[in-house]
Amino acid sequence: MPPSVNYPFCIEYILQQKQPDMSQMAARSLCLQLVKLPKVTPGMVSQRTFASEVNREDYGYYPDPLEAATGSEKKMMLARLAGDDRYEPKIFYRGENTSKDNPNLIPSHYRDRLIACTCEPDAHYLNLMWIRKGTPSRCECGHWFKVIDADPDSY
Repeated sequence: MPPSVNYPFCIEYILQQKQPDMSQMAARSLCLQLVKLPKVTPGMVSQRTFASEVNREDYGYYPDPLEAATGSEKKMMLARLAGDDRYEPKIFYRGENTSKDNPNLIPSHYRDRLIACTCEPDAHYLNLMWIRKGTPSRCECGHWFKVIDADPDSY
């Protein structure tokens, strides 16, 4: 029987056994691992610090994309910041009483334009039609539309 009086004596007893059984072999390997553990003094433990904010002086200054842009790219960015996005669909509300002489004017940079008309206020579909620049076109609901030249500087 191994003595259970103190810890170092128990380790010496297990290490001195000639033919240990399975539990003694497990205890022996555990004790050998405990003996080989490095001794660390409490003052030598490294501590990771936490940075709460980054200073631009430490890493350099990253420029604003608007400052780096020039030409038409800058013009498009300024237009987008002003609320005029070229690729966002624009809604033009049609007039109440339109005729061939007084149509709804639709600006376009191209010769043809695809428009969608909600013919009835409670309709769940859109009436799509192509209109050409110069000649007024009539929708199925009776409203007239005409394509005009858009401002060349507008995006």
